[in-house]
Amino acid sequence: MKKTIKKKSEADETGVRAILRARFAGLGKLATQAGDGRPLLRGLRVAQDPAADRFVVVHGGVRVEFVLLLHDKEAPPTAEVECRRMDSAGTTEADAMARIRFSDAGEVLESTVSELIGENINQPEGAWSIVAAVIWDAMQG
Repeated sequence: MKKTIKKKSEADETGVRAILRARFAGLGKLATQAGDGRPLLRGLRVAQDPAADRFVVVHGGVRVEFVLLLHDKEAPPTAEVECRRMDSAGTTEADAMARIRFSDAGEVLESTVSELIGENINQPEGAWSIVAAVIWDAMQG
């Protein structure tokens, strides 16, 4: 029987990359709960893609894809979330409608939505603010 060898990045990802991925996964889970008890987000649904670093939020007929981009060469390493509108066929727009850069602690360092700077993506309030702001923007445009 032949052994299969996984790439190092797939086999044993540790350190800051793993933490950043976990923070992003936490944002996806908290986004799922964002509609609970909030009338403006009632009916919000989240579909997570287990094979990729992305999830899709659907609300009021609007679909937004959240994609994780890791920036290893920065000191300290950070991650960026690009938010892109999707049509009903699942095709995403070429340009991101919002970008959010966060640290390994989950703090939003930079954002195209200025109110989100300083929020924490792994706190329920921060996740709600991020999802609500992006969905609201998508509904307006």
